[in-house]
Amino acid sequence: MRLQKADTEATTAERDRQLRAGCAKFISHHRQRSPRETLAALSRHPLAVHPPDQYGSGGAVGELERRVVALLGKQAGVFFAKGVIAQQCLARVRSEERASPYIALSPLGHIDHDEANGLEYLHGLRPVRLGRHGPFALADLQRVRQRLAAVIVELPLRRAGFLLPPWRDLERISAWCRDNEVPLHFDGARLWEAAAGYGRTLRTVAALADSVYVSFYKGIGGLGGCVVAGTRDCIDALEVWRARQGASLWTAYPYALSALDGLDRHLSRMPDYVRRARALAARLRREGICQIHPLDPTVNAFQVILAGTGGELKQRNRDFAARKKVWLFNAFFESPFEGQAIAEIVIGDAADDYSDDEACSWLRQFQAMSGEGRGRAAIRRRVRKPTARRPRRRNT
Repeated sequence: MRLQKADTEATTAERDRQLRAGCAKFISHHRQRSPRETLAALSRHPLAVHPPDQYGSGGAVGELERRVVALLGKQAGVFFAKGVIAQQCLARVRSEERASPYIALSPLGHIDHDEANGLEYLHGLRPVRLGRHGPFALADLQRVRQRLAAVIVELPLRRAGFLLPPWRDLERISAWCRDNEVPLHFDGARLWEAAAGYGRTLRTVAALADSVYVSFYKGIGGLGGCVVAGTRDCIDALEVWRARQGASLWTAYPYALSALDGLDRHLSRMPDYVRRARALAARLRREGICQIHPLDPTVNAFQVILAGTGGELKQRNRDFAARKKVWLFNAFFESPFEGQAIAEIVIGDAADDYSDDEACSWLRQFQAMSGEGRGRAAIRRRVRKPTARRPRRRNT
């Protein structure tokens, strides 16, 4: 039964991928490229003629580490193929340094929300969860009584609607960590977007933290991978745990080339993506097309609250894509309110292919389709298949 369910889900996922690939426009993220197009572009990158790295040493990986370290103003950096491993290793290193298992973080952050309790099961660490519906503040930290190994702040906090803490609050958290000699780490999977949202340089934002993690497959549009940057001692200890976790690929140059290409293409455009997201959100709110959160996006992304269950909305999204050749939403998440679900709009260069007028029209049509679905269901309930009548028994 479980295998049958897994097979069904895999088949559905493949159909969705095919349906999405057949669309001409996408409301979120960057333009879609086929593997052939991606590999051809990487082969043209200037660093593609250099010898490949070996276990992350040299080649395009070395150049990527140097570039990120320069952008963030840190002493050193190390490449990981997977961010989950990178940040769990970082937390383990801080725990050993401070002789404490306690890691302060948000329960809505990726580390606590999406990694199946990896900190606890793999490393024996103890999350100290701060805040509830948004980024935690200094007052939350001041109430902690455990000896903390590290404080982790996700910038922006995706599950809370891609919220950034106010800049002054982030400065206060940084100062508290410094005064109490607790290492501060930024989960910067979207740090590129966060810096643009704050209207500050990457170096200015990164200066508030002792270590910073950045991802390459979200806003940068790379194949995958990440870099953690910090002091030389921290990175040396991190490389030991990377080896222990088996996270050193024999060679990782495709990831590095795609990350360097993404930095070249998207980093300078992050402020434009943030402005576009804010303009579109304001239009959706002003015209009452759908509910959004936050009302004024802090980065290039925001949540859309829609009527319907996740299953209903997924099917409606498929129907819309089949009709219009437009892919609206990648996923739908549970909402705390009955009869509603949450989707996301994340502005990337795919938004170059449509206007805000078009986006508003798409979302109006998508909303209207909920009425169509209810109408079809009502018709199915009213139209019954006639049942065969039994012949009436005659008296003999």
